[in-house]
Amino acid sequence: MKIFPNIILNFHAIKDPKWFEHILKIIQRLYHPVSYEDIENYYRNGKTLKHACHITFDDRHISFYETVFPLLKQYNIPASIFVSPKVITERTNFWFQEISDYDFNVLNKLVNKRLGITDDDSPVKAKLKSLQIKEIWEIIYAYQEQTQTPPKSCMNMNIQQIKEVHQSGLVHIGAHTLTHPILKNENDDSVQYEIGNSISELSKLLDMPIHSFAYPNGKPGFDFGEREMNILKQHDIRLAFTTEERTLRINDNLMSVPRSGFEGGSTPYIYVKLMSGGNVNWMKKIINKRDEQSYREK
Repeated sequence: MKIFPNIILNFHAIKDPKWFEHILKIIQRLYHPVSYEDIENYYRNGKTLKHACHITFDDRHISFYETVFPLLKQYNIPASIFVSPKVITERTNFWFQEISDYDFNVLNKLVNKRLGITDDDSPVKAKLKSLQIKEIWEIIYAYQEQTQTPPKSCMNMNIQQIKEVHQSGLVHIGAHTLTHPILKNENDDSVQYEIGNSISELSKLLDMPIHSFAYPNGKPGFDFGEREMNILKQHDIRLAFTTEERTLRINDNLMSVPRSGFEGGSTPYIYVKLMSGGNVNWMKKIINKRDEQSYREK
């Protein structure tokens, strides 16, 4: 029975194929899966959507090609993926992928030194997200030199794989900056470069105009603001996607479309989150669990 309001779900790397297949079955049971084009027509042309769900992915981790794409074809469910062309062409990793197995005690000391603090209970990633992208990589390079840690092999899809999913007709592709900075931390020139070049380079790579974008991290007013939205409009972006967790409204800002993140969880948790419109911050308050944004605000 289709009962839930229109929603966009967002994923990143998929670690458990069975878990994701289970999600697809839940989506088919509770929603009408729709394409990016349906979402754009809903916002721009007044298309009626009822109990609609669109699936998106950020960062183009290799699991999208190896796990997600075959399942999308099997269940005939459309999706969108937001990618960074610089990371594709240079076969590198995003900063958060590079530090995934680092000794966070060592890394934390380097971060605290950069921030000029001696002791802090904030998670390392939250502190890194308060820095510009060049500073984050300077810390990573310092860690690699100090610990004799080599750069990781690329964890992401290559050019041929990106083109294959694009040519399938099932997957819409949009831009996601060049190097995944928190845009609000960057200066004007850096933001223009990250947004504008990600759109133009992806357009050349796929030989098509790019009209969609997803903000790294993506909290409205916290990770991006009016400056970024205005730049996107200048580059003919029609829809820009956030990580604001709620259902869709016809009067949403086209440069601030909400998406609800799903990174795991049991079946009861999934149903609770969907019934809550994708937002379970109330659960965190009940158990007195601080989220990353509260640490970053501190």
